[in-house]
Amino acid sequence: MRYSKRVVATMPKAYAVAAFDGQDARSFVVGVEKDGPIRRFALDGTPLETVAEGPGGVMTIAQVPGRADQLLATSEFFSPNFGADTAGIVCHTRAADGSWSAHRICELPYVHRFGVLTGADGQPWLIACTIKGSCRRVKDDWSAPGAVYVARLGAHLEAETVELTELAGCQLQNHGFWTNPAGTFALVSTAAGVFRYDPPATADGAWSVRCLIVQPTSDVCMADFDGDGTDEILTLSAFHGDTLRVWHETEIEGVYASVWEDPEKRDFLHAVWSGEICGEPCAVIGNRRGGRDLLRVHYADGAYRLEAIDHDRGPANCWVLTDGDVTRIVAANRETDEVALYDVMK
Repeated sequence: MRYSKRVVATMPKAYAVAAFDGQDARSFVVGVEKDGPIRRFALDGTPLETVAEGPGGVMTIAQVPGRADQLLATSEFFSPNFGADTAGIVCHTRAADGSWSAHRICELPYVHRFGVLTGADGQPWLIACTIKGSCRRVKDDWSAPGAVYVARLGAHLEAETVELTELAGCQLQNHGFWTNPAGTFALVSTAAGVFRYDPPATADGAWSVRCLIVQPTSDVCMADFDGDGTDEILTLSAFHGDTLRVWHETEIEGVYASVWEDPEKRDFLHAVWSGEICGEPCAVIGNRRGGRDLLRVHYADGAYRLEAIDHDRGPANCWVLTDGDVTRIVAANRETDEVALYDVMK
């Protein structure tokens, strides 16, 4: 692949990225880690509007399923070490006149990642992960582990609050989160490993939680890299770590074994996305220290391979967008305050 880069905005500590298919246009949104806005852009990078001027602390953004006018975003998560005691999740709703309003649907200190899953009965569920439980205002205080919370979602999040239930406690360094494209399950990665969460299939059903990998893991995604019909799991480990691995399911369902490890150590691996680019299953990953690279992980000629997209920019998160025949990667290059678009040419 070949890549052509454009910087479309300067946003100090650009962090969270998500696609947003609005009533007016397909687009993407970017939020910042510290004080600052959530901004919306057209697929070609043209600035469209400001979703919210602040307060910032945006770790995750996600479109509400079935709503072309709503986003959910974390708010006031200003640091993993301290400053997230007032964090929560906010619903941002776009009115017909193009204005945006904000409504806090829950208070959840240290909420880091979240997503919306749909059960077999069509019930939407919020699944939200706190990276820790509290902090003594010293660096790297992990004495109070995080947790995984769930809540049923109603149809009017612009005016409702949600009732959270703790599903899994004692989740140390509860950092990584990925949902499959259909939104039917999530992977959560912690210091204990990678866990799969499936929502209830019926109103009175129970959540299914299974451990897939026992390995301290910071971030995670899935793709069928080798084309054998079974998705592999890609992990970045340990917490904010330096090791990239691919795991394949064994002959035992739900049990994964490492099949490839990148021989190069890459400091502070963080950005991760998976899917297809130009019809090829792959992942896009990035690290925030050292080389501060953006890379594509793919499988060719019987081996897992890495391809450089950009260098020395420090991506925190990334996403891949299709615009007709054009494929673009958007990266929130936190360490250089860039929102960058990369046109992909095969």
